[in-house]
Amino acid sequence: MDLANIDNLPQNVEKILEPLANENYNSCLLINNAGSLGPLGKVTSICDEESPTEALRRWKDTIDFNVTSSLWLTSQFAKATSHVPHVRVINISSLCAIDPFPTMSLYCAGKAARDMFHAVLAKEHTQQTDGEGTTPSTSNPAQFKVLNYAPGACSTEMTDILADSADLDGGLQQFFSTSRDKKQLVRPDDTAAKLVGLLMKDEFESGSHVDYWDV
Repeated sequence: MDLANIDNLPQNVEKILEPLANENYNSCLLINNAGSLGPLGKVTSICDEESPTEALRRWKDTIDFNVTSSLWLTSQFAKATSHVPHVRVINISSLCAIDPFPTMSLYCAGKAARDMFHAVLAKEHTQQTDGEGTTPSTSNPAQFKVLNYAPGACSTEMTDILADSADLDGGLQQFFSTSRDKKQLVRPDDTAAKLVGLLMKDEFESGSHVDYWDV
């Protein structure tokens, strides 16, 4: 489905997740990865070549796709799998979630928002709120775990765009361009294998941010 189509998002997600709520699965895994770079440039000049109305629409479309749809998908997945014994939610994060990259403000903001949302989700599944405040949950915390996984700077179409962009910060553009030319970017197969290893060991703290280079 098209996760950028916010108007049809609720019914599209419901249609896909309906089987999870009605079947007896032993384990369910969500890898929440869809997203886009969005417009690049300094905060004060993003989309300056467009009218304010058109620029604002592009900003909104970027946030809707990178944040709103992602958060909605995760929330509905968590609800649909509340009865499943073993649930793992993987938010594909980025160094941009915790480190400000000049001229990538909308992308960084989206990744930071997703990280915090998934961290909150993890905490909600280890705590419960009663009339007197928050207390430890009586449920098994190993049943539901969340991981914010940053795959590293991968050799993908996205990094090709960054390597060739005239709107990107000069230092960043040079980094991506040089890394691509010297074949120093992370291979997608390698970062995927590392993520699988993390899931198989299952020793990560729920809600934590783990980078490819940390493992």
